[in-house]
Amino acid sequence: MKFLITHQSQLSLARVRRAITAVLPQAQLLTATSLTDAYNLSEHHEPHCVLISETLANLPECELLFSLLGILKLTCVVLTEGKTGADVHSLPPATPKVPETELELHIGQIVQAAGRTVPATKLDPKREGSVADYDPNKLILIGASTGGIDALITIAQHFAEDCPPVLIVQHTGGSFARSLIRLLNSACRATVTPAEEGAAARTGHIYLAPDDRYHLTLAQRRRPYIHLQSGGLISGHRPSIDALFMSAVPMAANVTAALLTGMGKDGAAGLTELRRAGAQTIGQDQHTSVVYGMPRVAMEMGGVGQQLPLGAIGPALLAASTTKVRA
Repeated sequence: MKFLITHQSQLSLARVRRAITAVLPQAQLLTATSLTDAYNLSEHHEPHCVLISETLANLPECELLFSLLGILKLTCVVLTEGKTGADVHSLPPATPKVPETELELHIGQIVQAAGRTVPATKLDPKREGSVADYDPNKLILIGASTGGIDALITIAQHFAEDCPPVLIVQHTGGSFARSLIRLLNSACRATVTPAEEGAAARTGHIYLAPDDRYHLTLAQRRRPYIHLQSGGLISGHRPSIDALFMSAVPMAANVTAALLTGMGKDGAAGLTELRRAGAQTIGQDQHTSVVYGMPRVAMEMGGVGQQLPLGAIGPALLAASTTKVRA
């Protein structure tokens, strides 16, 4: 059986290794001291079980790792510092928590849980036929934060090779941008790629900021193109959803924008300005939001044209980008 132990403390890594090998001498053990290493090891080695410290599990960036583990159907266990541990906001439901000092007592249960795990299945992008012709001038913009990775995967499955250009800002650590791009690329038939300065926004492509050094924005000459804007944090973030949405206000008539689950208010002001300028705007509803923060603020500001459950947002974005409906 293969375990991945993820802990910021070398002493704790050694302690957990001893606890596992005392019960399972033949176990294969992988170790990581950062979420980046844990993500890469999980993606390429697919361990039966990932044990992660409570401290690392509480980092916002861990949401991406939890999403990957869910897709690969890998068992995850959080090692707590006490009997109960702190709440982990992005922790998937029913994820067990085990006190680090009592791990040896729970190895049998962990092995049983990992043994019941269904073999991983690849994401299955939706193969729905186009119901309309897309307007070549249309653009789709999406912003998301806490809970947004699973939401983006759900939406991305609707995007195919002929979809309008899509630009996405998801709040996540800069070192995880490339991992998120790979994850979304496996979820859809469109091409998901890091944005490049000056590149044209092309049909069938989804663009994300390559890291957290720049804001992902749009500029326009004769046609819209990508601009990686330098500068400080905007609405507390870089890349910022507000930066992307505000940059698209001059081309609002051709824009459909969605603001998804997330904490805070980034994107709310930008969505409101887009709607005022003539864009079609969508906010995720409270019931399907992990955190009903950003879309709530946008709703209160008057920036949400339609409030929709997550499952309806992908089709709605595409429907708003059509030029004529087929009979």
